[in-house]
Amino acid sequence: SRRATFVFAGILALGIPSRCASADSRGFVLAQPERGGLTARWLEQLRVALQDEADAVQYGGELAPGGPPPALPALFLIPIVQMQSTLKGCKPSVLDASRWPALIELLTTGPFAVKEFKRIFNAYADNIYYSSGSSEANAYLLGGATPSTRQTNQYLLRNEALKQIGELVDELEYQLKQPADQRETDVALEYLDNALAVFDEYLSLASADDLKIALPQMSARR
Repeated sequence: SRRATFVFAGILALGIPSRCASADSRGFVLAQPERGGLTARWLEQLRVALQDEADAVQYGGELAPGGPPPALPALFLIPIVQMQSTLKGCKPSVLDASRWPALIELLTTGPFAVKEFKRIFNAYADNIYYSSGSSEANAYLLGGATPSTRQTNQYLLRNEALKQIGELVDELEYQLKQPADQRETDVALEYLDNALAVFDEYLSLASADDLKIALPQMSARR
């Protein structure tokens, strides 16, 4: 496979011997070998290729793209701000049962479809990347890349927003099955408010510079 070829080429280029650590007469490893940083440019490209392949094969395209973060990350924040704006406009539809089918369609397709929702959020916040000159340049290749605290919080908030929107859809579908005179909107409105609160918290973690670019874009679209 392409992945195996990349990994094998990497091992050869690193010159790793067959006995890469001291061992006793039975072949049991006694100590881990010393390992220096992998800072070559081609290793940086290898990490990117492995990340992108894992994205395509294992995650169906929902992960952030490999390579350095974009020069203008605010561009990836704009779709999230757009989604928040869409949710803010959903309250009248929640209060009108005749609009529930269309609202359910809105909240389960396009950017609100689960995989696309994750892809949009990951594109902004989920790129764990070390440049070739850094002390952690080999971390991603060897499985040691660690998200920042902010990235971890953004990941949790992304999942919580997705959960609250899912609960809203489930509640609307449940209410549609009830007799017209027994339908209620209190619970659905609570889920909508919860989702909006999560979006607010998520955006509070975005950099001020990114928000300065993303928010005016929404004003211009109105």
